[in-house]
Amino acid sequence: MSVLPTFSQPARRLLIILPVVFVTLLLLTGLFNHESFRSTLPTVVMPKVVITTNPSSCAANQTSGPLDNLSSIIQALYAPLVVPITTPTFTTRDGTVKRLPPASELIHHKSLGKRICILDVDTRPHTGAGGVFSSSLPTWDALSPASAGFLSHYLYALIHGYTYKFVQAPTYQDRAPHWTKVIFTQELLKKYDIVVMMDYDAVFPSPELPLEWMLNYWKIDDKVMVAMAEDPNAEVNRDQRGNLNVNTGFIIAQASENTQRMFKDWAECPSETRYKGCAEWKGVYFHEQSGFSSHVRYDFLDGLTIAEEPGKSMIRALPCNEANGIPEKKNLGCTGQLVRHHWGGKELAKREFNDNIMNAMLPLLIQSAFKGGDATSAVADYRNKTLVGDQILDKPL
Repeated sequence: MSVLPTFSQPARRLLIILPVVFVTLLLLTGLFNHESFRSTLPTVVMPKVVITTNPSSCAANQTSGPLDNLSSIIQALYAPLVVPITTPTFTTRDGTVKRLPPASELIHHKSLGKRICILDVDTRPHTGAGGVFSSSLPTWDALSPASAGFLSHYLYALIHGYTYKFVQAPTYQDRAPHWTKVIFTQELLKKYDIVVMMDYDAVFPSPELPLEWMLNYWKIDDKVMVAMAEDPNAEVNRDQRGNLNVNTGFIIAQASENTQRMFKDWAECPSETRYKGCAEWKGVYFHEQSGFSSHVRYDFLDGLTIAEEPGKSMIRALPCNEANGIPEKKNLGCTGQLVRHHWGGKELAKREFNDNIMNAMLPLLIQSAFKGGDATSAVADYRNKTLVGDQILDKPL
């Protein structure tokens, strides 16, 4: 007789899901390559991975095989944690309470799903040990910070049902590779309503929080073409007019004719087709970020000053403390409460990815084993009993 009916519905769900998740995590971390694990697991046919470098298709890895249902597994795992899009408040990992505008002012009430694209653009091969394109699956210890960042973006897309794309970009002959993110974001905006371009060291610290919630919080309506976080308040981070740069390591871009024009102007900025002096940023730090901050954005402020800009123009500058930096750099006023950017410690992207997973797993495991769930069968409570010598307990374990 099956014992499953004796468990609660949440417990039965976890009993079914957790073994699958465990095997999946083994595959993802490369532990499956270890003989000690391989000998105890059934034979699994690995998925075929097709990689393309054709820029026009912007195709990412496409898989077929036993991992086809990974998205449903991840969504089931995170389902108890995902924050509803219209939840009035959210508490960040540092304990700060963020509040949405009044219900009448909310922009999104339902998930945009596949109409949102989470985008990685990179010109590096990532084929070495610890890379996502390595010939063998890396172990957790060997996983590179860049790989951890990419995987965290993919995980975020899976949790919320968004599209994920990794573009293996070609290089420019006359400028830094950073400029490639501009043209590929523009290209994908022809297919998706919203494209979120992220450097590998930019991570969502609370992956249970949907992008739509953040769009509501930051009041990013359909008039806003792009939103980026301000850089820390330091002289090195100011543009040629003395205003703070916006950081292009995290870009929320929304499809529109104006957005297409803006990205075209931005991509051509170093050619000085429109902006005299922009050629300076072909290979000089901060590259495309400086080109945008010193030249392009001033075309789209509708005559407003930077100080008047928030909530009025087509360019949205997000608070540095919310969408830039990390807690370790709190002295700069940028702790990354909603989006973290690890320019102050790129190696910490790996720790962040680990936290993404364990922050989801921990409450589920505790709930299942010790606080309901399977507690009736997993926990034997004899605290109200008194033992005498070698007396055997009065009920079996």
